[in-house]
Parts: sequence; structure tokens; C-alpha cells
Amino acid sequence: MLSVLSATVPIFAIVLLGYVATRLGMFARKDMAVLNVFVSKIGLPLLVFVNVSGSAPSEVFQLNYIGVYAGTALVMLGLSRVYGRARRLEKTRTAFTGLTVAATNHGFMGLPMLLILFPSVAGAAVGMTMIVENVLTIPLTLFLAEAASGHEPSIRRRLLSAGYRVVTHPLILAITLALVFSGLGVRLPAMVDRSVTLLAQTSSGVALFAIGGMLFGMKAGHMVVDALALSFGKLVVMPGVAVGLIVLGNFLAEAGFGFALLGEFRAAAVLVCALPSLSVTVALSEKYAEGEYAAAAVLMSTALSFFTMTTWMYVLTLMGWLL
Repeated sequence: MLSVLSATVPIFAIVLLGYVATRLGMFARKDMAVLNVFVSKIGLPLLVFVNVSGSAPSEVFQLNYIGVYAGTALVMLGLSRVYGRARRLEKTRTAFTGLTVAATNHGFMGLPMLLILFPSVAGAAVGMTMIVENVLTIPLTLFLAEAASGHEPSIRRRLLSAGYRVVTHPLILAITLALVFSGLGVRLPAMVDRSVTLLAQTSSGVALFAIGGMLFGMKAGHMVVDALALSFGKLVVMPGVAVGLIVLGNFLAEAGFGFALLGEFRAAAVLVCALPSLSVTVALSEKYAEGEYAAAAVLMSTALSFFTMTTWMYVLTLMGWLL
């Protein structure tokens, strides 16, 4: 248990520090937007570049990991539709209910956590997670939201938009560049390498600090019931579904069907699914007047994730998936 806490406590301690610093007035909440831009466009891509450099493409892109994460996301999107109907939510709100339980905060919280637990696969796991969300989860959510708002969204336009987001995303560009350098045997000059490493090392702490600052001022308000329900779905049900799919896939692989997900990628897939809701959900939902609803879910899932993440790490340790 002590080894589990040694992985989770530093992460959430920095989040708490960001919250406290913003609450005390040392930073304004709007300052976190600047930190987020630095992290998402410079810090995290450089961190992924450093992490992936020297890896072969087969080590970075694993179809079994992508299959497990995509399958889990689709299951959660389906369950969110059931929840929306049971709660008689508007169709637009139901669409973003799906995103809050099926998309995960892989960059700002996932990468720092995986770097502590599985440094050799952290960049690859986050990169594959991001591909699934930008190709599948986010486009499908926006498609449903547009349809619910009375528009007839163009599938071709959505596909082109998803493809553009993927190929121009800083994390994907960083992974691609790292693989090209590795394939060509190119190494950065020592002075450049030191600069890249210094910038990369700042990103995890700044990302976590910015999350804490963004949490200040968020309120669940009258949406506590939905926020709690969605947090349960995101933090408990989603990783549980991932475990089930991995066990099923490994069983089928033993019978000669499919591909097994083993080693560090197995535990990484479950823990990525156990992360709180994707923070960009708030920005995406603002256009459809669902920003407050999404913010309540993001706030609640982030606040509760320390306890659920610690529990999942302990469970995976008992299962022998996390050593």
C-alpha cells in the first residue's frame, strides 16, 4: 500500500498546491489558461518526445491497447445513453454525459502518473489514448450534440476534422518526430538535448499545478447528483470495463483468437481509464450551453479520483498486474 501511495500522493499534492495557491490569491484562475497553453503545446510534447525517443514503431503503437481503450470508450458511451434516458436528460446533455464518462484526462494527469509507474511506456500509452479520443470519442460526441441541436452534421466533415486534429496535435507530432529520429539514428546535439530535457521536466508539475488552479471556482451546484453518478461511471465503471475486456481478450488469445494485452500496457490501460474526466469537455460543451454541467462532472471526478485511483492501483497490485 505504501508503494501505491508513493505514486498517487505526489500527484495530488501538486494539484492541491495549485488549488491553494489560487485560493490564496497568488495566482488568478485565468493564469491557469496560460500554463495550460505552455504545457499542452510545449511541455508535454517535449516530454513525450524524450520518452519515446529510441523506441521502435511497434513499441509505440499497439493495436491491442488501442482496441481495449476504444472498446471501453464505446461501452461507456452506450451506458451514458442509457443513463440519459433513465434521467430523462436532453439529448445534447446526454451527448456530453458520454464524453465525461468515456474520455480521460490523459495528458495533464495521466502522463505524470504513468511516468512514475511505467516510464518506458508512458508516452506511447498517452499517445494511443489521445488518438482514440480525437478519432472516435470526441467526434462522435460532437456529432450527437450537433444532431440533438437540430443540425445535420456532415460525416465527411467530421472525419476530416478528426483527421486534422490528430495529424496536427502536438503530442502526435512529437511522437512522429521521435520515431523518425530513432529510425534515422539522428541524435540531438548535446546542448539542444539538455534544453529539451529541461523544458520537458517542467511539464508534469506545471500541468498538475494548473489543474488545481482550474478547480478553484468550479462548483457542482444543483448538479451534485449527476456529477456523483458520472464520477462513479468514470472512475469505477470505466476501469472495470477495461479490466473485463482485457481478461476477455487474453482468454480469447489463449484459445487462438485475438491478441492479448500484457505487461505494463495492461495496467496502464486500466489506470488511464481510471483517470478523471477530460478537462477539455468543459470547453467543448460551452457551445451547446452545457459548460456548467460538464464542469460539475470534471470537478467531482477530479476531487474523488485520489481515492479511486489509489484503490485501483491496490487492486491491480493484488491481481499481479502492477508490480
